[in-house]
Amino acid sequence: MAPVIGDTNTVSDEEYLVLRAKDALKSDPFAAKAWMITAKTLFPNNFAVQFEAYQIEKAAKNIKEAAKCFSAIFQKFQEEADMWREVQALTTSLRSDTGDSDAIFLRDMFSHIPLDVQHQLLLLTAEHSEDTMEHCRLLLLLLRRFPQTVAQHGPRLVDTLMTAEKHSHYQNSVNCYRKLLVCDLLPLLGSNSVDLPAKQLFRLLHKSIEFYLCYLMSPSKAIQDLPELESKIEDPWKNLFIIQEATGRKLGWELSAIFGQSWNKDLYWQKIIQFHQTRALLGDDHPNHKQLLYCTTTFFLHCLHEYIATLDSEVPLVLVEAFCGEPDSGSTPSSASTSSEPKHKRRKTELVDESSASAPTLTVGRPGNVAVVHNFLMAIRCWDLLHSSDSLEREFAKLSQHLKLDSWLHGFLIDAAIYKGRFEDALSKIGNLATVETGTNGTLRRHLRLASTFYCQGLFDRSMEHILQLVTSLPASTAATTSPSVGQLTNVLLQPSQSNRHLHFLPLTRTQVLQYCIKLLVAALKRQCLSKLRPDNDLAIGHIITLLQFDWPLEEDLMTHLMERIRQRGSFSYSLFQNYIVNVDVLEEFMYLSTEQGGGITLDIMPTAQLTSQRRISTRGTDKGVKEDFKMAMKRQVARSIEPLDNLIIKFLTSERDLLLQSLQ
Repeated sequence: MAPVIGDTNTVSDEEYLVLRAKDALKSDPFAAKAWMITAKTLFPNNFAVQFEAYQIEKAAKNIKEAAKCFSAIFQKFQEEADMWREVQALTTSLRSDTGDSDAIFLRDMFSHIPLDVQHQLLLLTAEHSEDTMEHCRLLLLLLRRFPQTVAQHGPRLVDTLMTAEKHSHYQNSVNCYRKLLVCDLLPLLGSNSVDLPAKQLFRLLHKSIEFYLCYLMSPSKAIQDLPELESKIEDPWKNLFIIQEATGRKLGWELSAIFGQSWNKDLYWQKIIQFHQTRALLGDDHPNHKQLLYCTTTFFLHCLHEYIATLDSEVPLVLVEAFCGEPDSGSTPSSASTSSEPKHKRRKTELVDESSASAPTLTVGRPGNVAVVHNFLMAIRCWDLLHSSDSLEREFAKLSQHLKLDSWLHGFLIDAAIYKGRFEDALSKIGNLATVETGTNGTLRRHLRLASTFYCQGLFDRSMEHILQLVTSLPASTAATTSPSVGQLTNVLLQPSQSNRHLHFLPLTRTQVLQYCIKLLVAALKRQCLSKLRPDNDLAIGHIITLLQFDWPLEEDLMTHLMERIRQRGSFSYSLFQNYIVNVDVLEEFMYLSTEQGGGITLDIMPTAQLTSQRRISTRGTDKGVKEDFKMAMKRQVARSIEPLDNLIIKFLTSERDLLLQSLQ
């Protein structure tokens, strides 16, 4: 039972004064304060009195008075349990941004505590903490509040964090101790004139690059043993650039300075090239060699990450061989694109110059994805520079192994091999990636790359095999349409180009993947059949006409060319006509060919069972009954023009596999 104020036999003098103050606080705050001043004055060494005075000021939200009381108590009563509980509440509020009223009050109160007491409080709290993570957090708080102490406590905290991570046996570099080291401590060390040994600076730079790369590659962006709110890193690359610039400054690196400025990739690449051309590297351990290696690697990884992020965006992309020449010429890729290797092996010191006429043209369908081309070419440039000498190649290989870059490099190296026309190398790398790429997009990418690369090698039947795999892997159509809108298709697949090759970043959508497969097959059929005198040319022409319906009228000129060839020959036979030719314009062309004005061409395109006679439509068309049956059959074909063309073409590719392969062999 609480003591009664008037009962002087049951309470001490100190308790009496505190109770009077508490009682007065309900109605007269000034009287309560007078009682507490009296108590504090009479009993300056009594913790209960002093702490109660602080609690009263805190309850009244008197920030300045509470800060004054807290400071006095902390300096005199550091061993009291109640005091340390309050200290812990205060330091917890300082490390959080919570809007809780008590936390806000404690943060405001701390700002009114004298600086020397703030420093002493944070340092003693850190030293008293038995939990390593708590100790490190408190020291970081101290360093942020008192930057002048970074040189004193920073190096020791580096050792503490690295030792703690090592002893915790984390399998992943994205853990709580590495996060505190890289995201919180190193920027403080970098902005301060703290001298660290060069060996340790390199080690810290390694750990920083490794942490941010693993964080960026992590789908969940979760940091082990940290709450979700603390796991969010707003701008990982900006943070890494800060560390890169500071580390380089301490090592005397010229190239690192630009990481601390607003810059663009073109300007920085020019600076790298200028440095490379005007500085002698003088061995692996020379400062020029080291800064070129590390600064180029960081720049390369930045470009590579942005490249990969675009490829794996909401609408994923894949780099494939496309087609050169004027769109109305019906031309196919030049023979130079079928070479599996460059004519002359590139010297190590020769860097890629994508501005030259021999470099492939690169296109992308979506304007918002134009940066993918720039990032890819920048990554190619950096890669070639990092392999331009034996020493750079050797050191980059070591760094790559340390940073575990393999998973980042797989897809890029395939694209780089395709870009450089090294198709055997690309096929080998695609095969090695088979167990890495999963899901629908991974399957589509793999078969598209293989179909494209085999086509470049002139192995059209093998390309066809992967086209069949592609069409069976396509996601189901979400809507039945008679024909895809021309505006939605990637008309850039066929581009005028000063180069002998054209590469395109193809979106992995049902329509555009199917369109690419069709264009690839049409190009293969043209090169394999139409350029040669073969007895089965009618079969190839029929296949091409069937496929051209999908993009109609994008390649109307090619259709005109095919019709002219049929007219010159005087006859045409295609047993699959009734099954797959449904485009109204194409049907009208064949109707016209059968007339005297069109040349009275002999057409064997309808099953004889549909005709009243076993005779074909002859040049002279002497049998009127046959002609009438032919017209009726063509009308039935016209009625089918409403059928979804995507499903019709997929059925054609899968059902007529053997006949297609026959034309491609």
